[in-house]
Amino acid sequence: MFSVVVVVVLRELIARPLLNLADLLLVLIGVPADFARRRLRPEQLTTKPTVAIVGGGFSGLWAQRALSDDYDVTLVDFKDYFEYTPGILRCFVEPKALRSLTAALPRRRNKLLRCEVLDVSPSGTLRVRHADGNEASLDFDYTLIGTGSLYPGPIKATAAEPTLEERQRTWDAAAHRLEQAQSVIVLGGGPVGVELAAEIAVKHPKKTLTLVARSGLCGTMPPRVGSLCEAWLLRRGATVLLHAPAAEVSTSSVVLKDGRVLEADVVYECMGGVPNSATLEPHLSTALDGRKRLVVGDALRVAGAPRVYGMGDVMTHPSNEAKLGHTAELNAHVAAANVRRQADGLELAKYPQDAVGGPKSPQIFAVSLGPYACIVSFNSLVVGGGPVSNPAMALLKWVLEWTQVAKAAERPIGVLFWKISDAVSNVLTNRGWIPLPTKGEKKEGGALRTEQ
Repeated sequence: MFSVVVVVVLRELIARPLLNLADLLLVLIGVPADFARRRLRPEQLTTKPTVAIVGGGFSGLWAQRALSDDYDVTLVDFKDYFEYTPGILRCFVEPKALRSLTAALPRRRNKLLRCEVLDVSPSGTLRVRHADGNEASLDFDYTLIGTGSLYPGPIKATAAEPTLEERQRTWDAAAHRLEQAQSVIVLGGGPVGVELAAEIAVKHPKKTLTLVARSGLCGTMPPRVGSLCEAWLLRRGATVLLHAPAAEVSTSSVVLKDGRVLEADVVYECMGGVPNSATLEPHLSTALDGRKRLVVGDALRVAGAPRVYGMGDVMTHPSNEAKLGHTAELNAHVAAANVRRQADGLELAKYPQDAVGGPKSPQIFAVSLGPYACIVSFNSLVVGGGPVSNPAMALLKWVLEWTQVAKAAERPIGVLFWKISDAVSNVLTNRGWIPLPTKGEKKEGGALRTEQ
C-alpha cells in the first residue's frame, strides 16, 4: 500500500508538472505541434490538395498531424473525441476515468467532419450522412482509410455515442451492471480479456472471477507475457482456464466444447474485433478479403483505387504483423508519405522499410494489469511489475497513457515523446540490439484494439 501511495505522489507532484512544463516550453520556443512543418510549394499557396482521413484513431490522427500543414485535410469520424482504447477497460470499474482517457479530435489545422460514412468509391469520393439525416457526396484528391475494428460494446464506441456525454452514460451503465454482479466470466485470453479481468480483480477482489481462454494468454506476444499475466491473476484469486474453447455463450453462461457449463451473473465476450469495413463494401468489395479486411500493397495503396490508402486494423498487408496502436501509426507514416510522393510524382514509399528503416517493424505493446501495474513487451524483451515489485513500471504505465492522449490533442510534449520513442525503437530493432521475438502461439482474438 505504501508503494502505491509513493507512485501516486510521484506521478502527481513530479511527473505531471514536469510534462506540463515541458509542453509549455516547447510552445514558447515556437516548436510546432507536429515538429515536421514543411515549406509550401508555390502551387500550394492558393490551392492545396484535399485529403480525407476516415477515422480518428491512432493511424488517422498520425496522418492528420503529418499532412495538415501542407494539405487541406478533413478528418472524418462519427464522434468528436479520441478514446485511448488500450486503457479504456478501466471505465468498467472507474467510469470517471473516461475524461483522462479521451481528447477532443483536432480541428486547429484541419477540418473536422462528424458524420456517418456510408460509402467510399475507388476515386476516394465519400458518401456521408450528417447528424440531421441529410446525405452528401464529398470529393477528395486523396483518401486515407483508418476506420479500425469493431468490438462488442461498450469496449468500442458506436454511432450512438457521438459525444463524450453520451459515451459517459454508456460507461456509467456498464460500471453499475458490474457493480451489481457477484460472479463474472471474461471470455477471451487476448490482451482485452486479460486487461478486463485485471481491472475487475483489483477493484472488486471479492467477486468470483473466471477468465476463459481458447488457447494461452496473449498468444500474439512472447510466451513470457502470457505466463506473467496468468501468475498475476492467480495471485489475486482469479480462476484461469486455458485451452478451453467455448461452444455456446449467453449473457449468464458459457458452455465449453468439452461439455462443462460455467455460470455467472455477467459474461463479457472479449474474443476479438472484426475490421470496420462495412462502408467499403458497396464499391470496394473486390478489395476486401474473406475476413472483410481491406487488402493493400507495399505502398499501402488499394488496388484499383490509386488515390485510396489503408491503415491500421481495417487493412491487411503482406507483413501480416500484429494489429497494435504502434503499428497503426507506422502504417500512417507510409500512407502520409505516399500522399506527398504521389502529389509530387515521385516513387511511392514501401511498408514497413520506409517507416522503420528495416524489413520488420518493432513490436511494442503494454498489457495493463489494473491501475498501477503492467507488462511491457518490446520485441523479445518483456518487463513487468507494479507499485510493489517494480514501482518504475507503475510510473511508466501512467506516462505512456498520458503522452498518448496528449499526442492525440496535438500537445507538443506528447508528439515529441513518441517521435523520440519511435526513433529509438527503430534503431534498437534494426541493429538487432533488442531482436524481434520468435513466433508465439496461435493468434487469439483477431485484431487487437487500436483504432476508433
